[in-house]
Amino acid sequence: MRTEKYLRLSSLFALTVLLTACVGVPAAPPAQAPAQQPAEQPAAPATSEKIKLRIASIWDAQAMENVQPVLDEYMKLNPNIEIVVENTAGSGAAIYPDILKTNIASGNPPDAFFMWGGEIAGPFIEAGQVADLTAYYAKYGWDKKYSPWTLDRITRNGKKYGVPWTARGMGFWYNKENFAKWGVEVPNTFAEQEALCAKLKAQNVYCVSIGGKFGWHTMRVLDYFLEHHCGPEKHDQLNALQIPWTDPCVVESYRTFQKWIDNGWVVPDFLTVEPNESRFPFFKGEAALVLEGDWYEGVLKNNEQDNTKYGFYIPPTDHTPLRFSTFPEQFMITKDSKYPDETAAFLDWFTSVETAKKYPKVFASSATLGTNPDCSEWPLTCAMREKILAAQSTYPPTDQAFRKELMDGFFEVQDSIVAKKITPEEGAKLMQQRVEEWKAKNKKS
Repeated sequence: MRTEKYLRLSSLFALTVLLTACVGVPAAPPAQAPAQQPAEQPAAPATSEKIKLRIASIWDAQAMENVQPVLDEYMKLNPNIEIVVENTAGSGAAIYPDILKTNIASGNPPDAFFMWGGEIAGPFIEAGQVADLTAYYAKYGWDKKYSPWTLDRITRNGKKYGVPWTARGMGFWYNKENFAKWGVEVPNTFAEQEALCAKLKAQNVYCVSIGGKFGWHTMRVLDYFLEHHCGPEKHDQLNALQIPWTDPCVVESYRTFQKWIDNGWVVPDFLTVEPNESRFPFFKGEAALVLEGDWYEGVLKNNEQDNTKYGFYIPPTDHTPLRFSTFPEQFMITKDSKYPDETAAFLDWFTSVETAKKYPKVFASSATLGTNPDCSEWPLTCAMREKILAAQSTYPPTDQAFRKELMDGFFEVQDSIVAKKITPEEGAKLMQQRVEEWKAKNKKS
């Protein structure tokens, strides 16, 4: 997953982006969690020293408005602690990691920072910039606190360097009343998906709305085509760079994307559109679908949409199991944090069942076991969360499978194909060239 420049009216749940994340997901865990510290008791180690904990994140103004009461409560419980959030509310994973690397290298790193899973987090671990949290996992019982698949996704070389925060998953969102008006139904096969797009186009309705700026929103749709044409095994092998990107299934995926654009199934001129702006054609009924995650019910509510009129479905791939894109989000403690113990105590409280229950709008997609939103108020979120936790197998967004340098090549290719600067065949060759260049540059001696 690359993330977007978040809209000031972004989702209550999209305190991350998207984007913007890994393979197997086990069955849903039991809805229970180990006992947490009572909310009325201070969670941080006792000390008379005035401590400022610095947390780096990507939260925009709307997200901060939602999360600030949570932080205020912790500071009230712990008067000796001040929590300062340093936000890079912009293009998410497209820029944020680079800014974070610079800040850490400056010698004045934050105590903790928001991060996605997969290869986006890898460089921080390999550079020795984050702390091994083994001791804290033992102290707080974190191995039993969070959804198992999120723990698997943040584990590297047998060690855990992050604290899971959310468990995310994505699908096609649609307006049920518009579907009925247009005479279309949720598709069960890829052929039916394309037939749906054709029927919509005949009624001057775009099939899908995309915000192509930064690349990662476009990536979601291309990832879907790769899953369909390549199948789960090859898709995973491509992400692992185990087979060449000149494989015919890659060419076919690029061709399919070009076909969708040429057929007028995608809102035109989307490459310069910010991802959060893709919702406008969708809300107006000019486009039928957006490929978004469990956070999108919050987007609907924030934009005064009646969430009961909407639904979602997992894009059909013609493969069993039916996989879809999922990813975890986490907080990592920097190795040079001035207050690692206090930071760990805060994260334990921040991700607790009690905190999530008190602030359900902020923690509706929590990775902590036993934390579900009020399903009467958030039915779509609950329904998607059930699929996310129960899925037999999933795939990560490509931007969590690749390092940033290689992901830049992926974006270069997809955007060039969309703009018709290169053909799908040329795109596959260029992508493989970028893979070989990256491998050569990162070859271990």
